[in-house]
Amino acid sequence: MFTSLESVDLSSSIHVNCPEGLEPFQRDKLFMSIFDSLKHRKAAIHDATALTDTVLNKLLPYMQNISINKLEIKKIVIDTLLKFDKVAATHYQAFHPLT
Repeated sequence: MFTSLESVDLSSSIHVNCPEGLEPFQRDKLFMSIFDSLKHRKAAIHDATALTDTVLNKLLPYMQNISINKLEIKKIVIDTLLKFDKVAATHYQAFHPLT
C-alpha cells in the first residue's frame, strides 16, 4: 500500500510583513509556536496540527497581494487559542506579544 500527502508550499507563494522586511511564510514555524503553547496537553501534537489548520483557514481572507502582516497572524493565533485553551493562549502571548 502506498500513500502520499500533498500540501501547498506556502513559503513560495505567501510572504509575511515583518519589521525586518518580507520573509517567506513557514507553516512549520506557525505549527511549532502553537505546539509550544500546548505542551501541557496530552494530545499536544494532534491539537497543534488541527489548530494550525484552523489558523491557516482564518488567515486566507487577510492575505492581500500574497502577503500578510505578522501582527495579524499573532492576533488570529491568540483568538483561536483563547477559544480552545486559555492557558495555551496566555503562554503564546507571553512569547509572541502584540507589540
